[in-house]
Amino acid sequence: MTAIRKEPTLAAPPKAAVAPRSESQPRYAAPIMPEGTVAGRSLLLVVVLMSYLACLALAGVLIISQAVSTWSADIARELTLQIRPVEGSNVDTEVEKAYVILQSTRGVTSLRIIDKAKAAELLEPWLGSMPVIEDLPIPRMIAIQTDPNNPPDLAALRSALAAEIPGAELDTHQQWQAQLSRTADTLRWIGYGVLAIITVATAAVTVFATRAAIAANRNIVEVLHLVGARDRFIAGQVQWHFVKLAFRAGIIGTVAGAISVALLALVGPGNVPGGLTAASRALIFAPTTFALQNYALFLLIPIVAVVVSLVTSRVTVMRILSEVL
Repeated sequence: MTAIRKEPTLAAPPKAAVAPRSESQPRYAAPIMPEGTVAGRSLLLVVVLMSYLACLALAGVLIISQAVSTWSADIARELTLQIRPVEGSNVDTEVEKAYVILQSTRGVTSLRIIDKAKAAELLEPWLGSMPVIEDLPIPRMIAIQTDPNNPPDLAALRSALAAEIPGAELDTHQQWQAQLSRTADTLRWIGYGVLAIITVATAAVTVFATRAAIAANRNIVEVLHLVGARDRFIAGQVQWHFVKLAFRAGIIGTVAGAISVALLALVGPGNVPGGLTAASRALIFAPTTFALQNYALFLLIPIVAVVVSLVTSRVTVMRILSEVL
């Protein structure tokens, strides 16, 4: 009896074990709002420009504040003593007496007598260059520099000058300082108004861009509704798209604005003390504590752009979804 020989069978290759997807495993899906759309590029450009203008407006407010602080400090440090010619007295003698009184006054750091020729030059813009101007009874003046940390007692100084020198008048420049402060406040409010207008314009552009994005992707939104997606999910996808766009645009615009201010500080004329170039340099190259405060204010621009885009796109997309779906 012949034995039946059984051919060995080849075993099938083992199948790769496929682990089932757990519910907690994240799924990466394509975004609802595609990148690089016309509305997205337009919004990016507009937010960049708005952030750039906001940076310049904020820098303008800070520069004006810095310049006004410098000018106010210079005005507060300097006084002017006018000695009018009085009948029966010698003006030169009265100037010498005033110089001695001022030298002995606490808080006075330096004195400079303005002679009659220099005083006549100061009057030329109003009276013109006339030979008769030297014959006029022009008051003699003494420029006084004071210590801001240890200022003199102005009331006592006025009393001493009035008692010893007839025709003496001490000018503290408070009128000019008050006028300068009012002008600075007006310019600051103008800067704040520009910032408010830029914020409103950014919000308006975001509304139009959100409506355009929803209209362009209406089919996708409707399909998502058919498969059970909720409005909150769709709104979250849309607003995240605009938040990323606003943050990128805000950073670009702020950096461009900061570079422009730095160029003004480096390239502008620096031979004018207390000018805008000097104020720009003080803003950019300030001491550490003050510089950190300025840089923190500039960093608020992209943050504000993100907040405006977040709130505006959220409200807009929820309203659109409630109307059309």
